[in-house]
Amino acid sequence: MKRIMKFSIIPIVLIIMILLFYQFPKKIDIIRPAVSFNDNNPESLKNTSIHIAGTFNRPLFRQHVFKGSIIINGIEITEKYDTIDTEVLKRMNGINMGNLIYNNTQNATVLGIIWFDNNFRDIGILGVNTEANQKEAIYIVTGESYEEGLNNLKKMRDKYGSGFINFE
Repeated sequence: MKRIMKFSIIPIVLIIMILLFYQFPKKIDIIRPAVSFNDNNPESLKNTSIHIAGTFNRPLFRQHVFKGSIIINGIEITEKYDTIDTEVLKRMNGINMGNLIYNNTQNATVLGIIWFDNNFRDIGILGVNTEANQKEAIYIVTGESYEEGLNNLKKMRDKYGSGFINFE
C-alpha cells in the first residue's frame, strides 16, 4: 500500500508542477488588415496593417504575456522601436486588454491600450497620435473598411463589456 501511494504521489506532484509553471506558449506570426481613424471620423480613415510576431504565453494561474513585436504600418514608433512585453491586465470573455508600449532607447513611449482575442484575429487599439504634433485619439482596428472596423469594435465590446473603447 505504501509503495502504491509513493508511486502515485510523484506523478501527481509532477502534474501540479507542470500546471503551475508551464507557460502554454502560442507562436504568433500574422499580418492583419486594419484601418485607423480619429475620433469616430470616417474621413480620417487610413488603410494599414498590423504585423504581430512573437509568443503569447498563457500560464494557468498567472498573468498572460505577449512577447514579441506589434508593428502598425504607417505609425513610425511601432516600425522604429521595440515593443515592450504586453502584459494582459484584464481578460473578459476571450478578449485580452493590455498597454501597448515601445522602447525608444531614451524612454518608453506608450502608444495606447490594446484589446485582442486569443488568436489575434480581432484587434482594437486606442492610441494617441503624437506624430503630427497633435495629441488626438486614434483608433486602429482590424478590418478593411470603416464599417468593418466599427463592427469589429462592437463585437469586441459586446464580449468584453465595460472598460472597452468608447467609440460611439
